[in-house]
Amino acid sequence: MKYTTVIRVFACLLLLMGYQAAFAQTLKIATIAPEGSSWMNDMKRGAEVIEAQTQGRVKFKFYGGGVQGNDKQVQRKMRTGQLQGGAFTSGAMNMFQQDADLFSMPMVFSSIDEARYVRSQMDNIIRERLEQAGYVNFGFAGAGFAFMMSNKPLMTLAELQGQKVWIPEGDPTGFAALRALGVAPVVMPVTDVMTGLQTDLLDSVTVPPVGAVVFQWHTRLKYITDLPIAYVYAAMLIDSKAFSKLSAQDQGITREVMEGIYRKFDQNGAIDNDDALKALLENGLQMVAPDSADVSQWRGLVSESNFRLGQEGAFDPALLEQMKNLIQEFRSGLTASTP
Repeated sequence: MKYTTVIRVFACLLLLMGYQAAFAQTLKIATIAPEGSSWMNDMKRGAEVIEAQTQGRVKFKFYGGGVQGNDKQVQRKMRTGQLQGGAFTSGAMNMFQQDADLFSMPMVFSSIDEARYVRSQMDNIIRERLEQAGYVNFGFAGAGFAFMMSNKPLMTLAELQGQKVWIPEGDPTGFAALRALGVAPVVMPVTDVMTGLQTDLLDSVTVPPVGAVVFQWHTRLKYITDLPIAYVYAAMLIDSKAFSKLSAQDQGITREVMEGIYRKFDQNGAIDNDDALKALLENGLQMVAPDSADVSQWRGLVSESNFRLGQEGAFDPALLEQMKNLIQEFRSGLTASTP
């Protein structure tokens, strides 16, 4: 009798283990962030916390350094279930929802405080639209401003002519902005930029200083034009169908931990970018000031380009208008200090 009881208990344990295994989920996430980077290290620590708190029911596997391909390839693998998600920067998120790159529109913001104020009012709108499009996200991590970096000083509109300026794949607003300035952009994935700089296929990039350092692009460049071009941010997007396979409790744990990590990224992003800019200047890159008259002309041409794209349906023009109104509100001092 005792032997039979032991067998039954053992069988129940096996069934329970099988039940738990059946509901364990591994979320495979691709990113261009290199192994060993602070982003990757923080994400892995967060994954460890989630795995512990869900008792192993939710695990993450990260593929760093772009080994899963460019943004379009990652998106395709998400659709086929080979990957459950990816970490994407602004300029690529429009592939998932057309308004997701709103804050990175070129030459809209003049300061980090402006961007933070607008985001405090509009982040939830963009996050909700991504969720409605089928992509779970955990908030946005601002990385500060991107600057134009080049092999020769770029201070006037005339000096931009003939430059081989990189633009990432899938960035319609950035592409249109360069065309409005009379530049023929060179489109290629982020993973090919270093090769482009080494082989003279490129001589200019627009990138946050922290990105230039992480990817070592600064070793092939000499000048930084002192003009914020675009506010850059990132988000992790997970296919909602894959995320829905987690229990409600495990979804809550995953959201809580990952949103905390992205808040940390967001708080530190602009600081890290400023530190990277200082490091670039200390290591020999030279900051050059653009001609003020040309800057005014650049802003006008790019603003017209942004407006035209909205009218053509590339994104919701009402959101652009809302963002511009908030910027004007901030500049007019109609709001208290930014959060």
